[in-house]
Amino acid sequence: IASAPVLILLIVSVAIHIAMVGLGLLFFGAEGQRTPSFSDASFELGPLMVSGQTIWVLLVSVLLIVALYQFFERTLYGKALRATAINRVGAQLMGISPALAGKLTFFLAAFIGALSGVLIAPITTIYYDTGFLIGLKGFVAAIIGGLASYPLAAAGALVVGLLEAFASFWASAYKEVIV
Repeated sequence: IASAPVLILLIVSVAIHIAMVGLGLLFFGAEGQRTPSFSDASFELGPLMVSGQTIWVLLVSVLLIVALYQFFERTLYGKALRATAINRVGAQLMGISPALAGKLTFFLAAFIGALSGVLIAPITTIYYDTGFLIGLKGFVAAIIGGLASYPLAAAGALVVGLLEAFASFWASAYKEVIV
């Protein structure tokens, strides 16, 4: 399926998503769940109260951005993944295994997704289909910032977050649609 046309990949992705949402509803139910936060501390920054969990999210996000940047710029595996993403056939001709690159990419995506879920779960109530909205917002942030630059993608994430926060003041029922 890796060499299938883009439209087929999109259809398969949507089908897998629908199946996984159904399984999530079956196993976890429609009720939301919350987990305890890592830190119960709160910090006062002027008129703002910032929770310890929010600080955890910010610190881990910055560390992850720096680690991914270093991985893709300095390691042989990172350069191989970049080469495979740019030109699959060219990378294969240079001795890079596209199958290994795909497995490594899947592992990285699963790790980042699991870490994000662990960090976000104490902040908001998690439902069986929450991942779609979070992933969609991340995709929009990456498109705004550019898919090739981590700092710009992080700036895009800040833009999306601010837009969502301000949209909740304007029309809170439609904040997901506005973003």
